[in-house]
Amino acid sequence: MDTADQPKKLLLMGLGASGKSSIRSVAFEGKSPEEVKDYKATINYTRSMKTIIRSPFEIFDCGGQKSFISVFIGEQAELIFNNVAILVWVVDLSDFDQVSTSKFYFKNAVNKLKKYSPNAIIYCLFHKMDLVLPGTRAQIIETLVEFFTPPEQMEIHYRGTSIYEKTIYKVTAEIVQAMIIQSSEAKTISEVLQRFIESTEELAGIALYTEEGLPVFEEGDLADSILIPANLWLSNLDRIQDEFKTSSTYKTYLETDNLIFVCERLKSEIILTGIAKKVAPLQYILIKMDEVANALKDLV
Repeated sequence: MDTADQPKKLLLMGLGASGKSSIRSVAFEGKSPEEVKDYKATINYTRSMKTIIRSPFEIFDCGGQKSFISVFIGEQAELIFNNVAILVWVVDLSDFDQVSTSKFYFKNAVNKLKKYSPNAIIYCLFHKMDLVLPGTRAQIIETLVEFFTPPEQMEIHYRGTSIYEKTIYKVTAEIVQAMIIQSSEAKTISEVLQRFIESTEELAGIALYTEEGLPVFEEGDLADSILIPANLWLSNLDRIQDEFKTSSTYKTYLETDNLIFVCERLKSEIILTGIAKKVAPLQYILIKMDEVANALKDLV
């Protein structure tokens, strides 16, 4: 098969115990942080397929033992680094003794990426932020960004993350959006959401989420309110998923003091979420969200 016809890769790499498999399981498989506490080391690599908005991609979760990484950047370099859309390198903030080693292998991985997938996007995650005192995080991240930035000019996206905070959902949402932005449906979906926002002033925002809580498309005056996976969304996600399992047309709404969140399953694992101001009757908002869903049903 020609590489142009193959699904693009999302490559998860980093030293052992840095949290790669936990990120994959929590962000892309909907598992809770408690479920991934006892994960064992990944042997060699694992591959899993994911399709979002008709955009298939393959997640390569690469083992972090130095013997494996040496093989990945050595004799298996073409297999690992060919056809990569996004490289995510994970650095364990709780193990400063290994930071220099992580940088060494990161540099080698980036060099292989430039050879086999020169257009790939690079993310470097300084992970397990929950183990760092809040008052010291900004300085630590700033220092590490300077340390990991290569002398040659290239774009690398640095983020601080934790599976126990919404940071991991924010960065994986960026990654998912980057994976699907070139799909033929992406532009049309954004236009549909924009049209309904502009024509219905009661709708403060509309978004498409994966079932795991990642925002894929967002339109409207959302600010941080739509990034609800860490609070309102995940606190209700188990209940919502249980009810979705018993009804293919299920939709629900969650209320705050001033807003109504309307959730409706579209196809597969995509959930339509609308944020509406409470100035409009609930029934009116539900009708409007049905109209949005009908406009999107052939696109997702």
